[in-house]
Amino acid sequence: MKISILAPLLLLSAAVPAAVVSAAHRQVADLKSFFHGDAAAQPKAAPPAVTATVATAPGVTADPQVEDFLRAFAAAIKARDGAPMTARLSPQYSVPDLPEGFKASDIFVMGIERTPGPEAFTIQSVELKGTVRTAKVEIRYATKTVVKTLRFDAAGKLLASDLFKMTVQEHGHGV
Repeated sequence: MKISILAPLLLLSAAVPAAVVSAAHRQVADLKSFFHGDAAAQPKAAPPAVTATVATAPGVTADPQVEDFLRAFAAAIKARDGAPMTARLSPQYSVPDLPEGFKASDIFVMGIERTPGPEAFTIQSVELKGTVRTAKVEIRYATKTVVKTLRFDAAGKLLASDLFKMTVQEHGHGV
């Protein structure tokens, strides 16, 4: 009985190419996605009605690189397309408390696609320390106004900011 069952398996194992077996192993290796499926991509938020304006507060020296970044950021939010903004991120761009397995640039793109559209950006201050510029920017929404901090390198690329907050939601089954 054992020989009759093992013989077809032996023939099958010889006939199945190694690449197929390897691909099957990769597909089953992630049991969470095997049993629960891949997480659905979160939908983009509706685009804002208007593109946010960019201004520098009275008494503050205008910084063309910061203004240019904010104009591109406002246009990306209006278009709900964060991909073009990745070219404006420094290779050292970071997000505080970023969990392992996530890329800071991906979080930035998701933030652009999901954040509510602001009405205006007003640069409150720009400080230069060495080659790093730190800008405090007032962001006005229809229901609130917040002040965020953006740090830029010498080339005008974003090093860090508190524009978006990363939260990870676990979906379990009462474990």
